[in-house]
Amino acid sequence: MSTINTISAAPVELGTERPARPPQVRQASVDDYGQIAALQVRNGFTIISYEDWMAFWRENPVYKGQDRQWPIGWVLETESGEIVGYIGNIPLTYRFKGRELRAAAACSWVVDACYRGCGFGMRLMNRLMRQKDIDVFVFTTMNSISEPLARSLGFSKVPVGTWNKKAFWITNCRGFSQSALKKKSVPFATVAGYPVGAALFCWNSLRDGMPVSSTSEIELCTDFDSRFDDFWEDLKYQNDNVLLADRTRETLQWHFRSALSRRRASILAVSKGSRLDAYAIFDRQDNHALGLRRVRFVDFQALNGSEDALRSALCWMLRKCREEGVHSLEVTGCWLDRPGLPQIRAPYHRTLSSWGYYYKATNRELSEQLKNPKVWAPSSFDGDSSL
Repeated sequence: MSTINTISAAPVELGTERPARPPQVRQASVDDYGQIAALQVRNGFTIISYEDWMAFWRENPVYKGQDRQWPIGWVLETESGEIVGYIGNIPLTYRFKGRELRAAAACSWVVDACYRGCGFGMRLMNRLMRQKDIDVFVFTTMNSISEPLARSLGFSKVPVGTWNKKAFWITNCRGFSQSALKKKSVPFATVAGYPVGAALFCWNSLRDGMPVSSTSEIELCTDFDSRFDDFWEDLKYQNDNVLLADRTRETLQWHFRSALSRRRASILAVSKGSRLDAYAIFDRQDNHALGLRRVRFVDFQALNGSEDALRSALCWMLRKCREEGVHSLEVTGCWLDRPGLPQIRAPYHRTLSSWGYYYKATNRELSEQLKNPKVWAPSSFDGDSSL
């Protein structure tokens, strides 16, 4: 659910004074939806429907499998019962060296303006970090405000990828130029986009950076079928020494539930007979304020010997973007640069305000093991990056 907001301090200053009696932290419940949604709206966040909110928690396979109630997060509540802060707590499972690791990912961290700078946001984070029986905390949507806090709490940067950059291909030069000019507040951006787009088209033709590859083997799936469970069993067996987020069919279905229901996700599969050898998942991430139509590359996984399917999947999606007038295809964190994948370089890069992907292991032995870049195969599937 892309409308569940990433870790962020709220950007809107309300200008109100902090009451004399401080709010208290308590565990959130699904019944807090109305107040949490109101908190997000008044702080400039997009909200999700109540139906999606309930499904986000109750259809999560890890949440359903808990032998005790998993906290969905914590809220700051005033004496009068008003919720003025919230942090979400997503339960996830990772696999590493034959073990199942329990992970927690923070999401939707927001505090009303008059309670920021007073330690109340840290109280929420401390409650999340005090959870027991967690093997690793995964924060995949850090921003420039929350990043210093993560460092102060002992979080480490993921050592694979470049998570303060976005790599991208431009697939519609005129539309991309118009949105870029609009972002820079250039007058008459729509009109100016024509000559700028023409010049960009010529330049882009020289920098496309995408090798020619057959797309005949690509299958566009409408859902995750039973092949994905068999694929996951093979994938985790072949990558026993790699930290991998759980990718069972049930987990994939939950993770992309909203995107699939709104037809914003594309599942590309490469098979040999009835056996799935590789898949790629993309989702639509338009910026409506700028009029930017874009697709994000979320995840790619392949069994040994099938890694070159990445070229076919990228070629297929780039062609589809051009046919449908999508302006760009992007990879947040440049995770395609990870070892073991074909070396495909996107022609354009944009620097972000912070390193987006941090982690913290609670066990010293696991912490030492995760310092090794060879055990990582991150993508935008991890944490809450594409939820």
